[in-house]
Amino acid sequence: MQASEISTILIVDDTPANVRVVAEYLGSHGYTVMVAEDGEEGLERARFGQPDLILLDVMMPGWDGFETCRRLQADPVTSGIPVIFMTALSDINDKIRAYDAGAVDYVTKPFHAEEVLARVSTHLNLRATQRQLLARSQELARSNAELERMAYVASHDLQEPLRMVASYVQLLERRYRGRLDAEADEFITFAMEGAKRMQTLIEDLLTISRVDTKARPLQRVDCNDVAAMALAALRIAINESGAQVRCDALPSVLGDAGQLAQVFQNLIANAIKFCRDRPPQVDIGAVREGRYWRITIQDNGIGVAPENGQRIFDMFQRLHAGHEYPGTGIGLAICKKIIERHGGAIGVTPGPAGGSVFYFTLMADEQEGL
Repeated sequence: MQASEISTILIVDDTPANVRVVAEYLGSHGYTVMVAEDGEEGLERARFGQPDLILLDVMMPGWDGFETCRRLQADPVTSGIPVIFMTALSDINDKIRAYDAGAVDYVTKPFHAEEVLARVSTHLNLRATQRQLLARSQELARSNAELERMAYVASHDLQEPLRMVASYVQLLERRYRGRLDAEADEFITFAMEGAKRMQTLIEDLLTISRVDTKARPLQRVDCNDVAAMALAALRIAINESGAQVRCDALPSVLGDAGQLAQVFQNLIANAIKFCRDRPPQVDIGAVREGRYWRITIQDNGIGVAPENGQRIFDMFQRLHAGHEYPGTGIGLAICKKIIERHGGAIGVTPGPAGGSVFYFTLMADEQEGL
């Protein structure tokens, strides 16, 4: 009943007596009623009148109700308007045909006006709720896009003044380290480290803002090549830590090779970084799950508590102090954004013998092996 004050109902029926009864009853409850006598007229009135709901007969001259409904659903102007069939046909096959044509409900004649009113009210309220959800979703998408643009612009514009600050601090270090007291040398060191952290933060912000704006179309990608790119970029960290990285044969997926290399690199780098008192061991594998591949990166590190399994993928979330494990708290958020852009999911579970198993899913390349 809530939507009746502003709702318009289109009745498409070639029987004047039926139309009169339904129109009078709906009108008495605050609805505006439009009438069409056949399917062709009904489509035309729906296109130009934009009713909130259509009551449609099946047995009509020219287009029957099923054909009319199919045409309404095929037309982008009218496809979102809910259609309720009102007909004397009560066979289950007719009802299935109605739903296949795109109807949301089916009322069998002879009907009670109260029943029609209840069904109309229900579907109008459902449509109003759907519109509200769509509007909120669109507003959220706009807000996210604006935030991404702001992050990109702010990060981009911060780079030049930061480079100037870093350059002058480096100049101070070269000219005056050891010539002032120990406290001054410490201050210079703090300033250098702060500038480096800020540069890393800005680079990460730029990376996450570019996930959508600089994305390439998804195409066939060999994950063996992507993993090799990531390992090459991490060669120094692997050698310095003594890490052992084992990689099984990986599949081909639909993806953006550059972005997926970023995901592999971030997860492998974390596996190397978050490891105490022993050489890191990293195992990369894959298993098929329906239309997706599940890629896993298992480590022997400090692990992630189950209650933090989702939180660590949020922006700026850090579970450890910066002096223990340096970082910006953005790396896993970048991974999540990339994987979601690929239509997959990402998460972490405890390892079978300690450590963690990070995983993400990617759409399989169905042409692989053909």
